Amino acid sequence: MEPYRVLSWGAGLQSTVLGEMSARGDLPRLDAIIHADTGWERAATIEMRDFYAARWRAMGMQVEIISGGNVRQEGAEAHLHIPFWTDTGAPMRRQCTRHFKIDPIRRLVRELLGYDARRPPHPEPGAVELWMGITMDEWTRAKASRIKYMVHSFPLLGLKMYREDCGPWLVERDLPVPVKSACVGCPYRRASEWLEMRDQSPQEFSDAVEFDEQNRNNPLAERDGSNADELYIWREAEPLATADLENAALRERRIYADQMPMFACEGGYCGV
Repeated sequence: MEPYRVLSWGAGLQSTVLGEMSARGDLPRLDAIIHADTGWERAATIEMRDFYAARWRAMGMQVEIISGGNVRQEGAEAHLHIPFWTDTGAPMRRQCTRHFKIDPIRRLVRELLGYDARRPPHPEPGAVELWMGITMDEWTRAKASRIKYMVHSFPLLGLKMYREDCGPWLVERDLPVPVKSACVGCPYRRASEWLEMRDQSPQEFSDAVEFDEQNRNNPLAERDGSNADELYIWREAEPLATADLENAALRERRIYADQMPMFACEGGYCGV
């Protein structure tokens, strides 16, 4: 039997290209497209998500928008927290992706297959093929599934596509190009991305600054055995409000060029 094909749709560039390819018939038909809303998405991401969700539904695709909670409100609590940077120089363990992305998607997939969302029995091994929008420049993020009934699939790798190919692919079809998807306060954001938010979306930047300051000495966020006292969402462990983002962006351009930064969600659920 054919596996049940699902797209983990972050509403970013690559996963949107996958959804559009399937809707057009360039790739096999998806049985479901699922977006797990973290509750703290950028306005530009929500705009693109709503556009493509309406478009694909009109083309006969099943699009589901779900939520596992609000990372702005819950992402600094024990067992849920984002990977804050610390005054010791190391990031805390990332817990947000599983709680706000992976688990909600898995629960809905089980329900769509007629199973209980949380309890055995489980679907048959290989029953689900989960697509992720990972491109050649991010191949190290392509990880195998840890659960037997779900197989991870990376169609853009098979097509030998890079992230830089995805925007032109949409433009050639007169479709809007999504921004990179990530929560407003994601600690994996590059300096250039913080600058873009500060200059183009000042209210979102202000919200991230407030979140950063509120959690500087948060006692709920587990320190993973470290002796860290202070937490930051800017990776140089400085307050976002006063960080020298311009010089940091210059350093990034020299080091990373157009590649992903050194630190990124490796599971493939975020940032695509």
